[in-house]
Amino acid sequence: MVSVVTFKVDGMSCQGCSGKLQSALSNVSGVSSAQVTLDPAQAAIQYDEQKVTPIALQHVVEDVGFDVIA
Repeated sequence: MVSVVTFKVDGMSCQGCSGKLQSALSNVSGVSSAQVTLDPAQAAIQYDEQKVTPIALQHVVEDVGFDVIA
């Protein structure tokens, strides 16, 4: 089943930041689409819930060096 999760992201300041995060999310197994924007600072991720969880995706955001805002 395909689901979508959107995270508000803190710490991105340029297109390079958003591109780096979008690339990292897109490379996760089970992610079919990742759209990262600076304004608003967020990541919208379409994923297969059989293969990856929102918590795992949040960890990817944090591993790249950004914070997910609750």
